[in-house]
Amino acid sequence: MRNLSETLADPDRGQKTMMPFWLFMIVYMLAILLVTHFVTAVAFSKDQSYQSPILIAGQPLVSYGFVARGIIAIGGRATGVIAMGGVAVGVIAIGGVSLGLFSVGGVALGVASIGLVSVGWRALGGVAVGQAALGAVAVGRYAYAGNGVAFGSREASGRQKEHLIE
Repeated sequence: MRNLSETLADPDRGQKTMMPFWLFMIVYMLAILLVTHFVTAVAFSKDQSYQSPILIAGQPLVSYGFVARGIIAIGGRATGVIAMGGVAVGVIAIGGVSLGLFSVGGVALGVASIGLVSVGWRALGGVAVGQAALGAVAVGRYAYAGNGVAFGSREASGRQKEHLIE
């Protein structure tokens, strides 16, 4: 992570390094839009919901609706092993506010999290807080911020570096 942070500090080299990332991000966002577009009208409707007749450990395999609970849950408030929605809670959680082992979202809380505001053991995002944090503002034991601000107790790498605890 330190090498990535130092690479991003060089403007000429940073563009070459970040090009695959932006390509992946654009393809990822288009895929999410295409995959979730057909479900959103039903998932966020309070009138329509679906639960799969296949049960695993007493939970439906697929569930979607305004409040969805199942192995794969898609909805406004989704709870499941794989949860996607406005507020998502699960092992893998994707949503506006997500809580899970692996979480991706606007506000992401989890062991490994990616989001605008990300809190977790491994955190990646605009504001990242965790054991190892990478973001524009990174706070943690090992903080990496590229051109941003890094606050780290053991190691800090960024344009502005601060050691919180000596």
